[in-house]
Amino acid sequence: MKPLLSRPTSNAEDGSSLMETMIAAALGLIIISAALEAFVLHHGYFIAEAGKTEMQQDLRAGINLMGAELRLAAPIVSMQTDGVGFRANVNAVQGTVVDDVTQGHTSVHVTSSQGWMSGKTVRFCSALTCEEHLLVRDGTAGHLTLADPILHDFQAGSHAEVVNEIRYYLSKTSSVNHKLMREVDHGANPVIEHIEEFTLSFLKGDGRPADRKEDVRLVHLQIRTSGTNGRGGRIFRTYRQDMGVRAL
Repeated sequence: MKPLLSRPTSNAEDGSSLMETMIAAALGLIIISAALEAFVLHHGYFIAEAGKTEMQQDLRAGINLMGAELRLAAPIVSMQTDGVGFRANVNAVQGTVVDDVTQGHTSVHVTSSQGWMSGKTVRFCSALTCEEHLLVRDGTAGHLTLADPILHDFQAGSHAEVVNEIRYYLSKTSSVNHKLMREVDHGANPVIEHIEEFTLSFLKGDGRPADRKEDVRLVHLQIRTSGTNGRGGRIFRTYRQDMGVRAL
């Protein structure tokens, strides 16, 4: 029996197979490129939307904090177009006087035992009067030690509270990132960053401009912020809000 001879492969078939391979590779590259482009576009869109959401949340959180503390203002002590200062018990540190206190005393016992920190200002109020004193040491078990003597008599049950010095102001220390700062008793932290515009207006209860601090009942805020959009550009948000002020 004669051995079977293998069929020779033609050059035409070799050329056809190579061409098909090259076409398939080219099509594959086109598909991969299109998929990558779609991924990049989708990822950029996702980053932009995430940036918008985060910026909106930070903006609302900062404004809500400012509005909540302004409602406690007692009273406003400074007002400018780019800042406001006021006094308020922002951490709800308060209590009542346990025992009668007479003129000349430098110690007071109050019901609340926490939050009375050295260097804070404490306000005592009876039905007739109020007065303020500096704490010279941390209050322990509600025992407060004052820097100077009590000037009036305060009966048991009189109100006592910490009064904080609060200031919100626009910081321009960075030329590329203006910030809304919150300062409490001389310690400041940023609450909103990348501010493009910031304006405060001070109004009476009827909506007219207030010239005197004691007449302020509304603070109108207009703010514009910016953030990256994930594609090398920036997005902007403008927000306006009227914030009520405590009426004494």
